[in-house]
Amino acid sequence: MSTDGGVQVRWRPDGKELFYIALDGRLMAVPTQLSADGHTVEAGAPAALFLTRVFPIQGINIRQQYMPSLDGQRFLVDSVTEEPAPSPITVILNWKPTAH
Repeated sequence: MSTDGGVQVRWRPDGKELFYIALDGRLMAVPTQLSADGHTVEAGAPAALFLTRVFPIQGINIRQQYMPSLDGQRFLVDSVTEEPAPSPITVILNWKPTAH
């Protein structure tokens, strides 16, 4: 698995891979399979899939920010893609409510 750490670990729904966010924000995948005797899980080498805008903080347990598809080929990632433009503010002076 990881020697550098990671957070937000998730299993692929069919159990064939383990995903996590590396400390540099990359989404990582680790192939897994049961040993021949069926008693232990054997893990392959982690592979970087893509860089996310999810930057983990070690030691803080926050909600999951991504979800793999059933086959592990697509991901839904909760992240900000760009800074929003500031919204204008309208100030109304000397406002008087109308009678109903």
